Amino acid sequence: MDSTQSEDGNGRIARLVLAAGLGAAALWSLRTGKRLRGALAGAGAVALGYSATSDADGVTEPLAEEFEIDATGESDDAETDETDSDQLRCAACGEPIVAGQVRAPNEDGETVHESCLEATA
Repeated sequence: MDSTQSEDGNGRIARLVLAAGLGAAALWSLRTGKRLRGALAGAGAVALGYSATSDADGVTEPLAEEFEIDATGESDDAETDETDSDQLRCAACGEPIVAGQVRAPNEDGETVHESCLEATA
């Protein structure tokens, strides 16, 4: 038996419910005089409502590409570690510099691990 909902049906319903909740919170905040909170909640409600009702993937596609999420929702970090040519590499040892590692420029202005920089000093 085939489902009539799209793959994103549950996510779309959740975004609609969250948009309605943010809209209610925005109205409540504006009534109590908290204009900034109301404006932010209203902007969030508009953004969620738009993403839930539009068929355009203009908002979610760039994020999926940036975080390397494929259509199944899984990240393929294991495949991209060795094949990604635009990955930041240490100029001293040639190893990739991953997020969270301390790095600094050397005297030539190239990015190196801080440990590699201390080893050459």
